[in-house]
Amino acid sequence: MIHKATIVTRTVPGVDETLQARLVNGLNQNLASLTDLAAAYKQAHWNVVGIDFAQLHELFDQFADQTREYMDVIAERAVTIGGVARGTLQAAVEHSALPAFPIEERDEARLLEELVGRIDTLTTDLRQAMDDSADEAATQDVYIEVVRGIEKQRWMLQAHLGGR
Repeated sequence: MIHKATIVTRTVPGVDETLQARLVNGLNQNLASLTDLAAAYKQAHWNVVGIDFAQLHELFDQFADQTREYMDVIAERAVTIGGVARGTLQAAVEHSALPAFPIEERDEARLLEELVGRIDTLTTDLRQAMDDSADEAATQDVYIEVVRGIEKQRWMLQAHLGGR
């Protein structure tokens, strides 16, 4: 039995179809990268070794949870403005701007460096999306919230690298 997809049309006053399509595309691109980052945090959480193991194990888990919250905010915005959130792992693999995470890495300093590098890439994309959405304040506000949180994560990761 073949099921037809249900099409729900949502329009938001002041957001025309062209703007909607552009915003949804950008939101999904960043959703893919956030999904990738959350998975990288869990990979680091499970495998970290070193003198700061306990603290980093907890921190990576906390940041994975926070990043999943940002994923939710981004995905819900895409749907709110009439798009579809593409939040599967397959979509993340296909569309993430982040490089592959070194799954065999265990050293705490290297994991911190790898995560900071991914955040730098993501923050660049998020800030560009923030600028590109200036003509739609509610979407821009979503990006501002996510940028603020991801940049705070970077600051905290960098602090662990400070004495190395």
